[in-house]
Amino acid sequence: MAYIEGYPGEKTRGVTAKHVGFIVIVTIMMAGLMTYFSEDWRAELPSILTVITIILAIIVFVSFKVNPSGWRKMFRYSGLEQELEYDRLIADSLAALDDSHFIFHDITFELFHIENLVISPRGIFVIGKITHSEDLHVKNKVLFAGEDPLDKTTGDIWRVCHLINIVIKKGFKTEVMPKPILVFPGSPPPSVTQYDGITIVPLRELNETIERQKGQDIKEELVHSFAYYIKKRYT
Repeated sequence: MAYIEGYPGEKTRGVTAKHVGFIVIVTIMMAGLMTYFSEDWRAELPSILTVITIILAIIVFVSFKVNPSGWRKMFRYSGLEQELEYDRLIADSLAALDDSHFIFHDITFELFHIENLVISPRGIFVIGKITHSEDLHVKNKVLFAGEDPLDKTTGDIWRVCHLINIVIKKGFKTEVMPKPILVFPGSPPPSVTQYDGITIVPLRELNETIERQKGQDIKEELVHSFAYYIKKRYT
């Protein structure tokens, strides 16, 4: 059985509560300090509010980047429970991989949210999902699900892959480009199975896709070292 760290949705509530609490504390402290050190806080109130708003906007942006599910749940995003259920199906599927695989769910890697990260001798896999079940097609070099463009989804997964490659190259003195995989929720299987180097598979083919990968054998020492690095720093 694979080594597994985390599970989709299990830390959403706790992390969100901490972030909201931090935002409240920062707001109170900033308002108190700025009014205390102001000679005439009433006259300077517009400037004080502007500074506080800018800083809070930055904090909220970072919080959303590291915990998008929590903020969606807070605002009662209608599709969140369905997305979480699909995330759990993906996690349960990956759990069937053998013990040469290290699997991390729902982690934040240098301010990028990673839904699923698999580290194995066959390669490193960044696994996301397509939330739209409409059939896929490419238009003007952009991947679409029905009428919905997926450029953000495909762009984000590649950015994470390149960032991981940079971290491994810098910290482990070797170069390993992770392989991006997007899981398609619809049935029948997607008509587009490769896009811009990204493999697109239905859920039932996910494990098989990982297990049949060849050409990027990673030394066992690096697999264990990088998995330990991820666990220690990002979980």
